[in-house]
Amino acid sequence: MARNKSTAAKKSFLTRFKGRFRNIPPKAFRMLHADRYVSWRRDAGMSNSTINRELACLRHMFAWAAKRGYVDRNPLKALELLEEQEWAGPKPTDEVVQAVFDKLDPRFLPIFVVIRETGARRGEVLGLQHWQIDRQSRIVTFAKRTKNGKTTVAPLTQRALDAIDSVPPFPGCEYVFYNPETGTRWSDARKPWDAARKAAGYPWLRVRDLRPAFATEAADRGAPMHFIQSALGHGSVAVTEKYYAKYAPEAAAKQLLPVIEGGRNRMSGGTKTGTTGD
Repeated sequence: MARNKSTAAKKSFLTRFKGRFRNIPPKAFRMLHADRYVSWRRDAGMSNSTINRELACLRHMFAWAAKRGYVDRNPLKALELLEEQEWAGPKPTDEVVQAVFDKLDPRFLPIFVVIRETGARRGEVLGLQHWQIDRQSRIVTFAKRTKNGKTTVAPLTQRALDAIDSVPPFPGCEYVFYNPETGTRWSDARKPWDAARKAAGYPWLRVRDLRPAFATEAADRGAPMHFIQSALGHGSVAVTEKYYAKYAPEAAAKQLLPVIEGGRNRMSGGTKTGTTGD
């Protein structure tokens, strides 16, 4: 199952699958059963994105079973996920993000600062351990914690380092961010974020919007899209462009202009271009 899913999510998926498919032997499972599952979940009012997560989990389970010989083949190998409606919310500007940060419980502020400064997911930062931080190289490594299971490396800005340093290490705890009352990592940080965004007047700002805030700034400042893709842990540049390039459509043009003009000036030695002789 997906590596970034919580234990509770995994249990809920398995419980739902068992209830729906309990009378279908794994070797008898066909694509039509998945189609019926989709219809059942739609009737229950579930969104395409929610159904897709469940289908992806089911497909992964059958891939695991086929690899180990429990079934002859993965019946959902060719399964196409449903089309999801792209969320077209406002751009998460620095002013909006900072307004929410100003309302955060101070104990949780460093967590969200690191999310914003690295483009990481909430679960990745909540589970961040000291060994993942390379201060000399100014990078942080998220080892096989992304959706596609790949190890990703993100830059550590000074703001990110300051946020990390604001939380002194807890004796015997390997996690960077922890509950000072228990000495163990925070299991979730939804409530303080929800309270802060409502208090700031931006109830629409989601934690996941901090990723496009990171990506947008990087694009605006000239970072190539494939560099942003690598830091975010996307499987392809196309995914990065789909979700984040829309926030900075002029970034590529800004990067190309000085390259083109500078190259022309060097080649022509200052001669005007665009003219022809008779």
